[in-house]
Amino acid sequence: MSGLFQGIGPLAQALGFHMDRHNVLASNVAHVETPGYQAKDVTRVSGQNFGDLLSAAMTRTHESHLPGSPTSASIRGRVIDSPDAEKGLDGNSVSLDVEASKIAQNRLRYEVISAIASAEFGQLRYAVTDGR
Repeated sequence: MSGLFQGIGPLAQALGFHMDRHNVLASNVAHVETPGYQAKDVTRVSGQNFGDLLSAAMTRTHESHLPGSPTSASIRGRVIDSPDAEKGLDGNSVSLDVEASKIAQNRLRYEVISAIASAEFGQLRYAVTDGR
């Protein structure tokens, strides 16, 4: 029975990661005119990438299905100073264009993971209601 729910944990963690990243990026935008402010970002711990997040959420229930890595490994991030940020004359390194691009990319990834989570819950609902 535990195999039925193993994809939900990594999906929830991935959604939390992208929500945290959105909050950090939004904070950067709020500080666009703060002298000396260093733009921040959230990086994944232990080299996880977006593909790892999706793979961790996938469950192989049939030999013809795509293989996933059913893991409960935590998807965490840590806040860092944005490495590619160039400082202006006032010492502020926030670029609205860069932040808008990062927010759009993060939003897209959040939506993909959310759609996968929705499909997982749809399958659970289908199983619970005996296909009705």
